[in-house]
Amino acid sequence: MAQYWSTYPTAEAGGELPDGLAAGRYVEVITNGHGALTAWVAGPRRCYRTPYPASAHPPMRVTRGHPSGPPEEVWFEPWTDDDVKAENDDISSYLAEAGVRLRPHGYRWYVLVPGYIEDGEALESALREENKYIDPAEVYAAIEELYERLLKGMPLC
Repeated sequence: MAQYWSTYPTAEAGGELPDGLAAGRYVEVITNGHGALTAWVAGPRRCYRTPYPASAHPPMRVTRGHPSGPPEEVWFEPWTDDDVKAENDDISSYLAEAGVRLRPHGYRWYVLVPGYIEDGEALESALREENKYIDPAEVYAAIEELYERLLKGMPLC
């Protein structure tokens, strides 16, 4: 059976876990191609999403000045739909290179993890530790193996 992003359960932000998910602890994946591949590998029984529109993003820090010195000017701007689209277009490009279907925009993605993984940064670090590949297709293959080993409590190295 083909896997589609539309089959991933959706929950309200801060709400209860959707029905049908494996029991356990879930953390938000990092918003990048690596995190998106992790969500894809986890699949709809071990991953869910919550709506995350541009208006929910915290303001982004903007600076002006020469890169070699301290910023001359700093201000914050709200996220726009165009910012969300640009971020997701980068991730979609990475997924396409890995041979994975493009995911819908405007969501946060959460995956099942063992209890010792405290957040998305720790998950990213654990999977990247043994995944030094650059090519998205190779990264995808490595994440498939590493994520399964992580959930089974097997050493990643």
